[in-house]
Amino acid sequence: MEEMGDKNESFEAKDFGWLVAMSMLFFALVVVGFWFEFSTDWGTYQQEFPQLLGHYGKVEDARDFRAGIKQIWIPKIGVTDRCITCHLGYEWSSVLPATIAEPLKPHPMNDWLVKHEFSRFGCTPCHGGDGSATTVAGAHQGGRGWDDPMLSRALAGQNGLTMNEMIQMRCNFCHRHDAATPAMEEINLAKQLVKKKKCMVCHVVEGRGGTTGPELTYEGDRNPELLNFAYVHGERTLFNWNVQHLTQASVVSPRTQMPDFNLKPEESRALTLLLLSWRRLPYPPEYIPDPEVAAAAMQPSPTSTATPTPTPAATPIAR
Repeated sequence: MEEMGDKNESFEAKDFGWLVAMSMLFFALVVVGFWFEFSTDWGTYQQEFPQLLGHYGKVEDARDFRAGIKQIWIPKIGVTDRCITCHLGYEWSSVLPATIAEPLKPHPMNDWLVKHEFSRFGCTPCHGGDGSATTVAGAHQGGRGWDDPMLSRALAGQNGLTMNEMIQMRCNFCHRHDAATPAMEEINLAKQLVKKKKCMVCHVVEGRGGTTGPELTYEGDRNPELLNFAYVHGERTLFNWNVQHLTQASVVSPRTQMPDFNLKPEESRALTLLLLSWRRLPYPPEYIPDPEVAAAAMQPSPTSTATPTPTPAATPIAR
């Protein structure tokens, strides 16, 4: 019996060591898990933001701030934007100065923003990128080339555009049927060129037009991997292919029936922005503006065009 007791005791001693080792391993995994949870791209910003609010007099809002993933969710248009997890100052332009560095800098107020509230549009419909991502790299890259990257000055400059010009492409997702839209000069120019060059004689757009060339209704969804880049210089993107094809079609597509229109570079870029805005998007009718409203807004104000009525000279009083 003593020998049996000794053996049981020895097994318990061995098990004790394993239990201690496994407990320490489990504790280490818990620590690593917490480290990954709180050592994030956005953790530092969320520590700074309530201090910033307090500094500018919003003490109560600073006290109520809770750290964690934040998002704008708009099921109607398929938007899940977690951009505001880092860009915490986006709607505090009336409190925070514009000199604050990104990503805590408030979004500048402008005429566009007044009509496009964050709660109805979110961030990515205008700025691109991957709204569901929770890392800087994941949110900003959003795919290669022009798949759906976040619009930036670097990307705009790479394609010979300004930020203002490039973002018009995304504005036209909803404003597609406007003959012209205020503050969208490049897209407006492109729509004029479509008529001037009679593009729809050869191309179908939304059920109307000729069939000599490919349909352009959803040209923005076209897969660039299906294009021939053998005669294209620079980046292998849908944007670059279209710019060069519109500039000199016979070079990019030697067997094409499309004539060379000898467009200016700015005209080719404007037309490309228009083509890339023609996409199949899930926007409900209430998001599509009335084209007549845009047309009316493009008309000059009566006060600015009316010829001033000359003031009649005062009639002297007879004495």
